[in-house]
Amino acid sequence: MSQSRPPDARIAELTEKKSQLDAQIAALDARRRLSQKKDEDRIKWLLGTLVFDRLSAEPALQSPELVKLVRRDLPDRLTERDRDRGLWQILFPESHEDRP
Repeated sequence: MSQSRPPDARIAELTEKKSQLDAQIAALDARRRLSQKKDEDRIKWLLGTLVFDRLSAEPALQSPELVKLVRRDLPDRLTERDRDRGLWQILFPESHEDRP
């Protein structure tokens, strides 16, 4: 007669393997999400740099539509922190108010 492991032992072994696989899946998922976040942050930085460069360029190269968009939408993205509010004055030094 061959001896086989009791079902309870096999269940315990499979449960342990499942826990290990779940942990591996969670770790891979976390790395994937972090990578996606870094990619999104990089895209935002690149787009922000593009907009900033266009706004900082010679006045003849500035797009009126872009300036209008930034003046309209950027204040809603600034936080209440003094440093963020001060950024508005860097972009538009001629403006004496936070919101156009």
